[in-house]
Amino acid sequence: MRLHKLSAFIPVQNNEDIIRDTLDSITWVDEVFIVDAFSTDNTVEICKSYPNVKLVQHEYINSGEQRSWGMPQVAHDWVFVIDSDEICTPELRDAIEEILSQDKIIYDGFLVKIKTKFMGKVLKHSTYLGGGGKRLVKKELYKNFIIKKVHSKIKIDNKTWIKKKGAFLIHEPIRDFTYQWTKLIRYSEWYAEDMYDNKKEVGIVHFTLRPFFKFFQYYIIRGGFRDGIRGFLLCSIAGISIFMKFYKLWMMNKKSELK
Repeated sequence: MRLHKLSAFIPVQNNEDIIRDTLDSITWVDEVFIVDAFSTDNTVEICKSYPNVKLVQHEYINSGEQRSWGMPQVAHDWVFVIDSDEICTPELRDAIEEILSQDKIIYDGFLVKIKTKFMGKVLKHSTYLGGGGKRLVKKELYKNFIIKKVHSKIKIDNKTWIKKKGAFLIHEPIRDFTYQWTKLIRYSEWYAEDMYDNKKEVGIVHFTLRPFFKFFQYYIIRGGFRDGIRGFLLCSIAGISIFMKFYKLWMMNKKSELK
């Protein structure tokens, strides 16, 4: 029997084509708290059709801002952070239920493995789109968010991994080429803006060795080659994303010099 109640936290915006898969996988939680960035499609209507849903709206700045703004408003002391393009496996549900059934939980947060699904297949290796994240956390830790334009993070000193076999999130971020390319450009610009604010310099090595190393890291070291053409394509995109963010940073630096 679960002794601690749980709120699921989901930021959404125009996700009518995928949000049902996410919501269907978390019907077991006590509250589904959704922060909608003023969707213009049927996302809000779909979300409200599910039980235990509380939906609020807030202008989207970045994912970190949405989470740090919304998490203080959830109803319960434990929060399961899940994105609108992710699915909770039954094994992960069971693992979380076991944790929340403990009288005293000795950790403040739990890291969850994330596996990428690409063109109908869950990949074996950890791509730059997967890996893991701090997804089961105490509500009070919203105060520990370190906000960045891309990949904001929450600081948790007392944490551990959920290690139960099959307990992971399935992340399916790529469903359309145009959408993915647009997202890649947007994230590259955000990365570059963060680096520009920190006065980072860029040179030839950033355009040559850094993209190649990123590809090598995921394709060889982390085993992307085991996923065939899917692994090759995603690891190549990882390298391209590195090139693009430094290209944008170089342009920003040059424009600043010309002023």
